[in-house]
Amino acid sequence: MIGAKLIRDTVAKISLRSPAGIWAWAAGLTTLVFLSGFCVHRYYPPLPSPLQMEVSLDRGTPGSIEPLLVTGLPHAADFLQIVYRDETTVAFGYDSWGEPGLWSKPIPISPNVRRPLSIEMPGLSQIRGQLLPETKRLRVVYDGVPVLEAEVASHLRASKSLYFGQNPNDGGFCGPEFSGKLFRPNGRELRGGVVTYFTARDRLVGWLTLARSQQTAVLVLSALLGVCAYRLRRLTRERLRRLGLAARATFFRHRWFAASAAIVWLANAAVLIHGSTPVSYPEALRWFYDYQATSLLHGRLDVPYVAIPGEAYLFEGRHYGYFGITPALLRIPFLVFDIAFGDLTDAFMLAEHLACLIAAYLILRHIDATARGRDAIPAPWTVILFTANVGLGSTLFFLSSRGFLYHESIMCGVFFALASCYCTLRYFATPQRRWWVGALIGGTLSAHARATVGFFALTLLGASALAILLQRRFRVAPGETGVAGWRLPVGWPKHVAIGLLSVVGLLSLNGLSYFKFRTFDAMPFQYNEQYDAARVARIEGKGFHLSNMPLNAEAYLLRPLWKFRPHFPYVYAQGHQPTAFPKARIDQAEPLLGLPFAMPGLFWLAAGGMISAFWRHRALRPALLVLSFAGLPMSIMLLAAVATSQRYSADFCPLLVCGASYGVVMVDSLPRAWRRLAHAVTGALTGAAILISLALTLHYQGELLWGVPDDVAQSYRALRVHVDRLFGIQNH
Repeated sequence: MIGAKLIRDTVAKISLRSPAGIWAWAAGLTTLVFLSGFCVHRYYPPLPSPLQMEVSLDRGTPGSIEPLLVTGLPHAADFLQIVYRDETTVAFGYDSWGEPGLWSKPIPISPNVRRPLSIEMPGLSQIRGQLLPETKRLRVVYDGVPVLEAEVASHLRASKSLYFGQNPNDGGFCGPEFSGKLFRPNGRELRGGVVTYFTARDRLVGWLTLARSQQTAVLVLSALLGVCAYRLRRLTRERLRRLGLAARATFFRHRWFAASAAIVWLANAAVLIHGSTPVSYPEALRWFYDYQATSLLHGRLDVPYVAIPGEAYLFEGRHYGYFGITPALLRIPFLVFDIAFGDLTDAFMLAEHLACLIAAYLILRHIDATARGRDAIPAPWTVILFTANVGLGSTLFFLSSRGFLYHESIMCGVFFALASCYCTLRYFATPQRRWWVGALIGGTLSAHARATVGFFALTLLGASALAILLQRRFRVAPGETGVAGWRLPVGWPKHVAIGLLSVVGLLSLNGLSYFKFRTFDAMPFQYNEQYDAARVARIEGKGFHLSNMPLNAEAYLLRPLWKFRPHFPYVYAQGHQPTAFPKARIDQAEPLLGLPFAMPGLFWLAAGGMISAFWRHRALRPALLVLSFAGLPMSIMLLAAVATSQRYSADFCPLLVCGASYGVVMVDSLPRAWRRLAHAVTGALTGAAILISLALTLHYQGELLWGVPDDVAQSYRALRVHVDRLFGIQNH
């Protein structure tokens, strides 16, 4: 009701009697027409099921298999086909990529004579992003006689990925062309893509009838553009001039961050795009979130097996991923408009990397203002070093080694955790404001992208709410007498509710797991296809064991698990030895270089900064205690986990970013001589962090990581030879 009233009031204000109102309606209607035309041009409705056609079969070559109807793309395609037993006998068959096929009994035919053909198959209507009921029904009727009938597997397809009498896939189960002919009942011949079936009127009627999600999005975007146009048109020249001056001043104030962030982001993009080329639609573990988004639009949580091969959790005949849904939610707007299905991973990782830099900078600015005053500005050199450490000298850069499922989930989780941390710090500084809303939303989204880092963000919010309640000590108000009493802050029920909501946000992950697996365990290994009974028993069916903490603490924090070799990139991570700790329950131990050694700049800035700030600034102690307390549960989880990996160390990045912000502030507050020395030390640590991070990333991308294109691995080997020769080192 409130939303409807707000819309009515806004529309009422945009009157056609004013120039601004005319401008707004013109902009909105123009956008509506343009977007509607764009959507209709790209829209192909589901075909009718059963699909009525006529088929004329030629005298075929015995043994040849020819396509009648093909849907989808390589590795995710379905085939309705025929095989010629002899010149006048055929069999109809169906294959879904990755599943066993089936064939009909031999059927006699009359060559070169049209016969009616009725087809029901899932690929006719199972189009990604379109909210149609799921079907598994296959039924083929030739010349009035049912020849094939069963429940079959299928793949979602793009609206355009349907072909009559052609197989565009490289390989597959049948030949490239159908030797006969297919016709619509009205006599129109069908050959090639789905465009040959629909007229322009069919597509328009189909869009108006079925594409409700697209229509809603078009209306919302048109209305938003109209409102924006109205607001802009009402701005006076003086107001526009002031806005321009304000934007210019803002850019000038943050120019050092903008320049350094641009360089860092471009370096990240170069490595990520290089490691992901050539981008292809069916690349495994790059389209899981696209399929997950499609399932969410259908009100489901399971996905086709092709979406997550090798990592699927099988429960009650359906396949699931244990990964959270946040990255899938972000894809829904693109899915609604059928944009780049399966090819969004790199774009999202690049956007999230840039967003991480911005969120980290906002945290730095807030902590600087809290510690040194509202008008304090970080020194240019410290801003550059801080940005370089976050974007190049941390595990966030290591994630750019490959754009796929595992790395995207972590990058997404880190971004939302950083955004949540910023809002939480603002909430802690000004409890009367509503920053806690952003902190709760960001923390919950982080938990549904990467549980451990989201755990930190929500713990920080809950701990901040508790600290606000406890900050009022036993004291007597001015002018009062008597014994000091406990004074709760104004609005204390709100802070209690915020603490409880942070717990609910975290438990929502377990609730989602219950909807999938009927258990609150977020990772029920017994349903994972990789885990047999022996492997589950080895870890006792649990993802965390306190007995793992000594081993993992040594790997993440204490022991420099690196090797130095006289060949580029010189620094190599090596795996720790679980056998040295017989009580540990480790399932997987990948090469890992701990936090103090893999990202020395960020780690030592955080450690030194938090200790120094606690020692020198009494007013900062509550926030530092809250931050330290919030980091403990997440650290215990990671140190107790049954698996270790270099990418997992990114979970510590939000904590280290917050701590390093205190380090930057402490460096800038030093006397001039000491500040220069601190800048030199920080610069040396930053340079070392960047070189180590680059070495780990390139080696992981070029030699250790599966799925990287061959040309990337060859490029890495060529780079090693070139750099070694530059320094006079012979390769063997």
